[in-house]
Amino acid sequence: MCMYRLSVRLGVRKLRSEDGLTFKEIKVIFPYLSKGTISSWVRDINLQPKQEKRILEKQLKRRGEFREYNRQKHEKAVRDTKRIMLQAKREIGSLSRRDLTIAGSALYWAEGYNKSIYTIEFANSNPKVILLIMRFFREILEIREDKLKCKMTLHPGISKSECLKFWSNITGIPVKQFNKTWTKRPKSSSGKMHNVLYKGTVVIRICDVQKLRKLKGYIEALN
Repeated sequence: MCMYRLSVRLGVRKLRSEDGLTFKEIKVIFPYLSKGTISSWVRDINLQPKQEKRILEKQLKRRGEFREYNRQKHEKAVRDTKRIMLQAKREIGSLSRRDLTIAGSALYWAEGYNKSIYTIEFANSNPKVILLIMRFFREILEIREDKLKCKMTLHPGISKSECLKFWSNITGIPVKQFNKTWTKRPKSSSGKMHNVLYKGTVVIRICDVQKLRKLKGYIEALN
């Protein structure tokens, strides 16, 4: 081993044994050395209790600083998200009749458009999506309340009564206008369900040929 490399190694061992420096602290003094090299040179050195305590305290401090950094980073991300969403919401503002017509038609086209020549049918598990489409059905298509029918698709083990109450409240459709609930059976051989929807999926069905034709006209205008 050359004299230069030997002197560097001795210097590293001195910093570890006498000063009790961490690998990271030693690397600051000898930046051209890897942590692996430093470790191999000092692995046989037993630190004094006070040195071990100092290193442990530094590690705990770094962990605390890291947790604090992550906490502040998370809080900033939450604040930024709220700010951006609020700004975007302000840009949209209140929906005009035309806005609602376009939004509802596009939503139906994307989520509920079917080949039926007799019925309007829309299914979703997201309450906010259902709220919007119901507003479109009532305010734009002017669907009569007695024409609005519902059906739920639930996974086994989910309370039918709770879901009926929930979706009736979201849609504004009386429970008496809900058809028989369909239970979705497991596809896997184990019998376990994956991606279980807590409130299930609600299907809105409207038997009105004239309204369906009008809706299809709206969709054609989007092409």
